[in-house]
Amino acid sequence: MPKTTDTRTQASDQDTDPSVATPGDHTRSSDADGGSDPTTTVDRGARAPRRPVVAAVTVGGGIAATALGTLVGLWFMPFLVGAVVGATSRFPRKAPRTSRGYLTASVAAVLGWALPLAVQALGGAPVAEVARTTAALAGLPPLAGIVLTITLLIALIQALLGVWVGRTLAAPTGQPPAAP
Repeated sequence: MPKTTDTRTQASDQDTDPSVATPGDHTRSSDADGGSDPTTTVDRGARAPRRPVVAAVTVGGGIAATALGTLVGLWFMPFLVGAVVGATSRFPRKAPRTSRGYLTASVAAVLGWALPLAVQALGGAPVAEVARTTAALAGLPPLAGIVLTITLLIALIQALLGVWVGRTLAAPTGQPPAAP
């Protein structure tokens, strides 16, 4: 077992640039860019603005795909969006591994199902009446909010399961799974 040293105490004695990792400084390199190569240069300024943009584009694309799929009758689209997000999610790197992609896919799925319902309701479609009838047929109180909430909860569950499946299928082989 190799002996590790605390480089934070050494850094106070040295006058080094925090954006460049030194060969003996494993904590700075792995914290900054998620990599394991301690000799790599870390450019924090170039990565920081890109993450929110990528997240916003992913959410927007997921909302569009889910909404279009919903309008065409593809009720399983939140699962597919979640699977794609789970397989390709790489942000944020400093967050725990289990949180990557789950929030993005959840927001995309719920909004992707809610927007077509809202557009149809504003357009004069009897969305609330259909929801009340569905609730009454299911033995629930005839409240439209109950059925609409359950509908959006189904989209959320599909997205979360999709992210889980996507992350599982995209996991590197030969390595044990990471602890949650």
